[in-house]
Amino acid sequence: MRLSRIAWQVVPIVILTLSWSPPVRGATAYKIYTLHTYEGQDVLCDLYTVQKNDHIWQILRQKGLIAERDFPRFVDILKGLNPHVKDVNKIYPGQELLIPLKQMETPKGPSQEGQRYVTIPMIPDVLYKDRKVRSGDSVSKILMTHLGVGWREIGKDYLRAFRRLNPDIEDLATIYPGQILKIPELVAEDGAESPLAIPPPSEKSPAETVALSPPSAEIPPSEEEIGLLHRVLSRIVGQLGGKFLAKGQCYFPVKGEKDLGLDLATFPVIETPDGQHIILETRQSLPQDVEKAVNAYWKGLVVIPADPRATTEVVADRLVRAVWDKEVRKAIHLSAPEKGIEVIVRGDWILPKDSSKKGKATYKCITLIESVEEYTSPYVVAYLAQKNIEVVDILSTEEGKERGLPSPEASSKACSMQPVDGSGQEPFVYGFAQALGYAYEPSVPISFDYAGFQVNTTASLIYGGRGLDLVVDLGTFYGETKSAVEAMGVQVLSIRPGEDFMTIAKSILAMTGIAYTENPVLLAANRRVSKTTSLTIRGVLVSDVDEMALLTPASIDPSLCHFLKENRIQVLTIEPTT
Repeated sequence: MRLSRIAWQVVPIVILTLSWSPPVRGATAYKIYTLHTYEGQDVLCDLYTVQKNDHIWQILRQKGLIAERDFPRFVDILKGLNPHVKDVNKIYPGQELLIPLKQMETPKGPSQEGQRYVTIPMIPDVLYKDRKVRSGDSVSKILMTHLGVGWREIGKDYLRAFRRLNPDIEDLATIYPGQILKIPELVAEDGAESPLAIPPPSEKSPAETVALSPPSAEIPPSEEEIGLLHRVLSRIVGQLGGKFLAKGQCYFPVKGEKDLGLDLATFPVIETPDGQHIILETRQSLPQDVEKAVNAYWKGLVVIPADPRATTEVVADRLVRAVWDKEVRKAIHLSAPEKGIEVIVRGDWILPKDSSKKGKATYKCITLIESVEEYTSPYVVAYLAQKNIEVVDILSTEEGKERGLPSPEASSKACSMQPVDGSGQEPFVYGFAQALGYAYEPSVPISFDYAGFQVNTTASLIYGGRGLDLVVDLGTFYGETKSAVEAMGVQVLSIRPGEDFMTIAKSILAMTGIAYTENPVLLAANRRVSKTTSLTIRGVLVSDVDEMALLTPASIDPSLCHFLKENRIQVLTIEPTT
């Protein structure tokens, strides 16, 4: 999900209990969240124990469904609430973290300090996602695709929450294209072992019953669903260098009998580049005599069983792993410390492919997406292509068309970046202040009282914007000069000799009260983090300006510059020191 293209929605939280006393058990299952104060604002939090392979951005997305434009802010909140975590990029299994889920409207009246509790019923009053029903959709298909699990793995608490969020749908077996469903994102779990969870009551009223039956295995997929599945699988197989055969007949000789025909529309055949064959059951099981005859000619035949309950993503995953399982990766990490950029490429299937570049490993990252809004930024695609990584997004629905990529000329076209003078500390302060909309005036006369004497001297001054006056001390203030100037009600920015530019920039931002995020993580697509490429760029992302600005010493490729511009981020580059 990119910073400026967020479609997630949240609703206000219904607070049933807010006190310092232990929560009272009711007649419905609840989960207890805590309220903490951060920079004067209440933040709804959940206690979480880090699991193996967890990372902060994934936890924030899964727990709180936070819009990408708010991620930097919530990472800052997470840091403030967890002082024991020195580096958010280095968390360890077993650590307990307070995860910020939502900033609350602070109630009027005296501020309440300390930990407070919020009791939330299993209705997910916290977060949900709107989902438009498409042709061929069913409730079970939508929920399985959204959660990425099979039907039997979906908990009763989640189904109950879905029912309550969609009370206008009387018959869950009957939904129509164009309908808007509310898909739960944050649901308290029945019987969770967490000390913050209240066990469910021993008896449930009839109203608590979930009237949603699992999809029937007797109902075969429609022609439309099969056709879409075949088209999606054909694109995936084609990207991996294979062939997908789903039309006509394939005949196999049988000794003493008539040739046996295999209907490819019912049993599509996949031919891999190395000659392996896979048969996909879509409507029914392959008869044993047919499988025996086929296996006599195609050694090592793999048959993927039919499962009408399986989503397109599940079927595709079974197909890919049937051949390439040992090579499939979900993520690869590209680090370029000298350039100040770290990239984590994520997708459904990342596979190595042959390279003609002197043995350099190249990868293809294939990801299924549900809508055109989920495409990876074409500029990030172009950037990764330079790193020998091909990114392919494949629509798993009929919504929209496949999107082309910008031409290499467009991606490499010069992209305007605003330089900030890095020839010295004072030129840098001057250039950065101007970029923030402030004026910088060197050698301004100032006068102050010191030990009964009036002292006259000169100093540099940052002023303007919010009416701020900031005196800059470039190592020329001695003795009690700084405290004497501050006694006049003026802030003093002291810069030590040899202090680096990024430290100076953060000091200026802190003293001017401008919000910023250090080493921001930017997402290249409008979709789940677990399937999205992320870029960490060394520098500070300034958000309290008309247009966001990224001050960075990193070497910014033209493609990445276009990506940042696409997200309304002005790039401020520090020119090399001369």
